[in-house]
Amino acid sequence: MQFNVAQLLKEPTGAIRRYELNEKLDRLDPDLKFLGPLVGVLQLLRINSGVLATGELSTAAQMACRRCEAPLAQEVRFQLEESFRPLLEVNTCRYIPPAEFEGEQDVLEDAALMIDERHILDISEVVRQAIWLALPMYPNCNWSGPGVCPNLTQRLATLDDLQDVDIHYSDNDVTQSEEDVDPRWAALLKLRQPPDSDK
Repeated sequence: MQFNVAQLLKEPTGAIRRYELNEKLDRLDPDLKFLGPLVGVLQLLRINSGVLATGELSTAAQMACRRCEAPLAQEVRFQLEESFRPLLEVNTCRYIPPAEFEGEQDVLEDAALMIDERHILDISEVVRQAIWLALPMYPNCNWSGPGVCPNLTQRLATLDDLQDVDIHYSDNDVTQSEEDVDPRWAALLKLRQPPDSDK
């Protein structure tokens, strides 16, 4: 997902390059398992401050259903729109300081939005962040029929043994003596005592 924009930077404002993307995403993010390539159309537009990258892109990633934890294929569609600024002037190779551009300092110094000294524009980090934002927070499997999700029913059936385990907790299980209790919490010890029957 790297593009040499040296020639584009030499052209006047408004010059355009279009690319049909079909990129593998195997190494984009170790926390995501992609089921297909990144596809779509990317447009690079020469603007006064550098290059504006826009596009409609899509891919698919494997996620787990939040109800039954069954693996599912999640389609991911997102729109890309980011401006990239050059680190060097393409003709003179002069370093361009952020002060010569308008905008917030943090954005101007963001390494993901820089066109490097070899005039390579890399959209990898921008795409990675856009994919995370496009993924659903609570993915669900494709079960839409009546009743309980069959994947969930199957998962609960495997946990039957755990349902027979009785877990109890009471104050009698506490082995810490009252002397060991932090003095700041000592007043709460009264709440552990049964209420006085005379009162």
